[in-house]
Amino acid sequence: MSSQKPSSAVPAGGQDRRSITSRKVVGLPGELDPAGNDLGVWIERYLDLAVRGVRSAEVSTKISRHLERPCAWLAAGLGHPRVSAVTAREITAWRDHLAAAGWRRKDGAAAAMAPATVNNHLAHASALFSWISAHAPAALLPGGDPTKRVEPLRLTAPRSAR
Repeated sequence: MSSQKPSSAVPAGGQDRRSITSRKVVGLPGELDPAGNDLGVWIERYLDLAVRGVRSAEVSTKISRHLERPCAWLAAGLGHPRVSAVTAREITAWRDHLAAAGWRRKDGAAAAMAPATVNNHLAHASALFSWISAHAPAALLPGGDPTKRVEPLRLTAPRSAR
């Protein structure tokens, strides 16, 4: 049995991304930096460089779906998906939107997401913005990481089985 990792896990640059515990890829190739001000472009770069090939396909798909939601919500609300316009206020409003009407039922009606699901979305957005903060030009996020000042929703205490 060979101990080599599959070639798809090792990028052309050499290091296996699965062994990078911080998931913050250091030294972006020149043609990828800067990504501009488009949140969708930054999401794709984050997924390509820090998620896909590092996390399982199922988890990567879930993270991708969770990150599409704030991008679409911001584009609809602000009229554009610019990273530089995202502040803690927008992230808080998005969190509250998910808690109130974050998903659609089969009949098309809006329904609330469970607090744990909302917090999972917020955690994925936080990982994305931490990664952007580490790799983007400083002027892209003038206020810093907008997710750092947003609290997760409180979870209800589990009921004891009697």
